[in-house]
Amino acid sequence: MIDLITSILFVLCITFSIIFIKRVVLRRGKTYPNGPFGLPIVGHLPFYGSYPPATFFKWWQKYGDIFRIKLGSWNAVVLNGFSAIKEATHHPKDAFSGRPNFVSMQVLTERTGEDTFAFGNFCPAYVKQQKLAAKSLRMFTSGRPDMIEDLVSSETSLFIDQMLKQCGTVPGYIESNVHTLVLRFTFQFLFGMEKDVDFESMVDAISAMLLEVDEFSGSGSPIDVLPWLKYFMPWKVERLRKALEKGYAIQEGQVHEHCKTFSRDEIRDVADAILASDADDEMNQDRFVLTRERLNNTLLDLFGAGFDTTNKSIIWTLFYLTAYPDIQRRVYEEIDRVTNGRKVSLSDKKDLPFTEAVCYEVSRIVTPLPFSVPHYAIMDAKIRNFDVDEGTVVILNLHSVHHDPKFWGDPECFRPDRFLSRDNKLEVDKCSHVIPFGIGRRKCVGEAVAKMNVFLTISTIIQRLEFIKPPGESLDFTSIPGLVYRPNDFKVLVKERL
Repeated sequence: MIDLITSILFVLCITFSIIFIKRVVLRRGKTYPNGPFGLPIVGHLPFYGSYPPATFFKWWQKYGDIFRIKLGSWNAVVLNGFSAIKEATHHPKDAFSGRPNFVSMQVLTERTGEDTFAFGNFCPAYVKQQKLAAKSLRMFTSGRPDMIEDLVSSETSLFIDQMLKQCGTVPGYIESNVHTLVLRFTFQFLFGMEKDVDFESMVDAISAMLLEVDEFSGSGSPIDVLPWLKYFMPWKVERLRKALEKGYAIQEGQVHEHCKTFSRDEIRDVADAILASDADDEMNQDRFVLTRERLNNTLLDLFGAGFDTTNKSIIWTLFYLTAYPDIQRRVYEEIDRVTNGRKVSLSDKKDLPFTEAVCYEVSRIVTPLPFSVPHYAIMDAKIRNFDVDEGTVVILNLHSVHHDPKFWGDPECFRPDRFLSRDNKLEVDKCSHVIPFGIGRRKCVGEAVAKMNVFLTISTIIQRLEFIKPPGESLDFTSIPGLVYRPNDFKVLVKERL
């Protein structure tokens, strides 16, 4: 027995010695960034705290723009500040454009065997898929601005009527109403208007799906980066799988219908635009035939990401306008002066700089997605003379860009005027430093659409409603962490503007 134990210990010692020597040899001549102390196995997960952006901010101040951490089982580097993030995301060989194969990524791909769009590997198929999605969104938004305006206007009117009933005399919450509003126009934007759809059930299914994704993949969630945990908590993986199934089920019928009824002469919605873009691409012999699974994955990502980010952006904006009534009044006065009572249109955007500045400032100060969807080094490369080995997770700390005291001066202060010049124009340089959708190759392809929808929705709502903090109620400015951060529930009173 003693000889057996001795033999096992000897083998273990030899094994660990070989691993150590290989690491020393492979890393010879390389320079790696410093980082905070972590623990074996779990790495730095226990040190994130209740609000990870604040913890990462302290590490940034101590270790610099690039520091190293252990993300559970994964080696990771964290990039902070606009310059370092831009350098990595614009690497000439797309060295940091991959995605790590986290547990959630595995669950997303297991159903069809195809990579998802936003979370999939970086490969020629992804590049083509990204171009098709971007082309399709441009085709539809530039060709049908009136349709988008009518859609947002009609759905926002329903929201306003509902808010007056619920919060006109008694304080009430707004979150579920915003959920319904955003889901209705996101679904119709992607799949067509005036369909007989049970939006109430859809809101429940999509909300449940996004909640599961938040809990599974949000900041500090261990199971995503410690893959062996799935064997100890199989029910957690199964809950995510079932939630995603509901999201797929909502769309599969729509995708099937569009493939069956598609006509190049009538582009009804974004799904048609994607099919048309793929058909054009095939005619140009730049071969990339969009499989049914990839079409479904593209639309699922546009649906999920478009709903979640737009939904939370609108809630946060209404939160801040409620908290700052003077700013809300200035937004209304600007809209009223420009529109003189008519509906807000996309063409008014250039004449509503303060309203747009408010949208930028909310995105900046809140940063609903403080850390981008993780990137992944697909080859050995360098950032600022630091070596980053292939297989390293690369985390873009977007919160650091939006709260950089050297650039913003007073980043913790809510001050929309920081985006306006003396002649009341938007400051382009400052606007370019607000990057809630990321930058570079993997930035969200729906950025322009999301900004358009938030601007139109907020402008239309504030044109007709005043949001008031109820007497005795307090507003909690802390964020609830997840994949996309949200505000704590808050009550409002609303009053119709006459």
